[in-house]
Formats: sequence, structure tokens, C-alpha cells
Amino acid sequence: MNTKVISISTLKQLFIEIVLNKTDKISDISDDSVLNATAYGVAKVAQKAIKDNAITISKWFPDTATGTKLDEAAGMLGVSPRKGALGSSTYVKVVASPNTTYLQSNTRFSNNNGIAFEMESDFTVDSTGLGYIKIRSLDTGSKTNIDPISIINVTPKPNGHVKVTNEYRATGGLDNEDDEIFRIRIKNNLNILSQTTLEYFTQIFQNIDDRVLRVINLGTNEEGKRELTIVTQNGVNLLDSELEDLLNASKDYFPITDKNRFGDLIGIKLSNPTWFEVGQQDLSFIPDGDSGIDFRLSISDSSSWETVRKDIQINLSKYLDFRFWEPNTKISWTELLDIVQNTKGVKYVPNTTFYPNQDEIVPINQLPRVKRFKVRQLDGTIVYDSAGTLTPVFYPVN
Repeated sequence: MNTKVISISTLKQLFIEIVLNKTDKISDISDDSVLNATAYGVAKVAQKAIKDNAITISKWFPDTATGTKLDEAAGMLGVSPRKGALGSSTYVKVVASPNTTYLQSNTRFSNNNGIAFEMESDFTVDSTGLGYIKIRSLDTGSKTNIDPISIINVTPKPNGHVKVTNEYRATGGLDNEDDEIFRIRIKNNLNILSQTTLEYFTQIFQNIDDRVLRVINLGTNEEGKRELTIVTQNGVNLLDSELEDLLNASKDYFPITDKNRFGDLIGIKLSNPTWFEVGQQDLSFIPDGDSGIDFRLSISDSSSWETVRKDIQINLSKYLDFRFWEPNTKISWTELLDIVQNTKGVKYVPNTTFYPNQDEIVPINQLPRVKRFKVRQLDGTIVYDSAGTLTPVFYPVN
């Protein structure tokens, strides 16, 4: 419910019209008249009353509340306070000798400012000599949303390692739960009483782990178990141990039909989401057989490649935000093109060399994520660093 904001002049006019409809003995309604001063005073009081009314109503209707008012609405409705800080996640591209192995247990990637990331699982480089590894920050907060081409360190360096970088910026780092996610959680809070719904399980898992955003039902898997996918707010995949801890902590909320005689859960499996890589259907256009988002452009003389690349990725992330992604929605390649073309500093983007160059349907149980991202000059040269130059180690000349 929205309270319409009314200007002082409109309220004054309403007051004067009402007075004139009740008497014909008033002759002066100019700006310096007594009636005008009275109308102004009444209008000012009325406007303040409307404002106070809007603030009160915003506590009852989370759709119109923001900031501290949203916190107050949560308190009135019995919803737990905002969740705490979260770290970010992204992919890094590694160049290494075939069969080089990066271990999740001790490998750490970082930028020059000391923001460190850990892997979500072990990774072995295949015969191509390169690969993409999903990583998540060890620290939390918005400071972990670091720029593209900034993660360049790895410790310890495995034998065979050559280079590492992130083509796409790290996303998902939050200082605290933002208004959009908090509002959804407030509105869905009463669904905890509906024990047969997915929202019931979402509320349960959110109360156990702050990172949980929502739950996707994958139905019965090949093992005959009901599989529930846990989607996190910052896009990280939970470790197997974290999924097991989450399931064990929630077992008291499952019906008796899902438990054995010892009280342990049976027939339930928690899993991480399957990520749909944007641009994965365009595998034939690039000489090295790579996929992802790939385009050429020219920029204005007053702009830098580093800034333009970052702004493009910020705008693309808003369009491809998996937190609000509706199932079975398509990714429109023309919208991706428009986003790049309309970014500040971009002069020209030829659509004939923009990829993906077709719409992509994200499967109903998957979520979109950018894994590979290449910006090229108009002649096809890949822009790597802030100076607009190419690093042959990452992108060999074909």
C-alpha cells in the first residue's frame, strides 16, 4: 500500500476551494492575504500528518519500507533481524601444465590488496592447459567484490602452475542483508507455518545458516531420494560438510516419514545448484573453442578500458542476478548487447561479433552465472590489463 505524496500548493488549493464553497464573503485570496497564510499553515500540518501516516503504514507493508523502517517492520512481524556480512564468489582462469592439481584444502588465490579466496573443490587442469575454478572469499563484506583481472596470486604454487586471473568481477559480498532480500524474507515469513511448501524449508534453513537464499526442489534423484538444492545469497557452493551439517541441524523439522527409528533423516539429500554458464551454447565461433561472453568495442578517448570493463560487468550482473531469477527464463542476447552499448564510455559495439548471438533458455532448475568474459578491441585483440594490452600467456595468438 502506497501513500501518495501531495505538495503544499495542492493542499493549499484544496483548503481554499473548500472555504470558498462554504462562503461568498471572502474577496482576497492573494499570496499576502490572511486566507492564504491560513491555508499554508493548514497545508503544512496536513503534509506532516501524511508523512507520519506513510511512515507508520510502511511498517505494516514491507513493500514500501526501506532501511530502518524495514527493520522495524520485521520486528513487528516477528522476523529475525537482518543477516550478517557475506563474502563474494567468482571464477578464476588458471594456465598450467596438463594434470596440474590445485587442492581445495590449502590453495589460496588473492589480489594485491590481500583479499583471499579459497576453492570450493579440488581441480585438475586437463590437456588444454587451462581451466576455470570457482572460488569464494575468506573474508566478508562489500570489500570482497573486487574488480576483474585483479586476482593474480596463488599460494602455494602447484608444480606446473603458470598464471591465474579472474575475467569477471567477484560478486555477492555484502556488509549486511540488503533491503531486497530482507523484504522477501519478511513477506515469506508466515510460510513457515505451511509445512508442505518449499518456503517452509527455506525459512528453516535460513534460520540455521545466514547464507541460504532459497530452496529448489529437484524431485526424486537416481538414488530414490528427494533432492533439495540450496541456493546461497552470494552464489557460493556449500562444502559437502556444510551441507551435511545443515541437514543434521534441520532434521527435527522434517516429518516422521523422512526419518528412521533412530531419528536420522533418510531419503533426503541437499545439493548445490547447477550453474548455467552464460554463452555456453556458442562454442564454435572462437578459435580456441572457448565459450562465454565475448565482444568487440571501441571506447571514448576520455574513458579507460579498466573502468569500462568494470561498469559493463556491474550492469550485466544486475540483469543476470540469480537471486531474483525466475525459473525457465531466457537470456536475451539483444538485451546483453544493449547493456554493453549503453554503458558509459562505450562508443561502438558491432553486433556481428557479439556473443552469445542467440537467446539462451536457462533450464528450470539452473541459475545463470558468468564464468568466461572477454573484451576485445575492434581488431579482435583481447584487452587484458588497464592499459588495454594483451597478455599472451592467457590468450595465445592463434
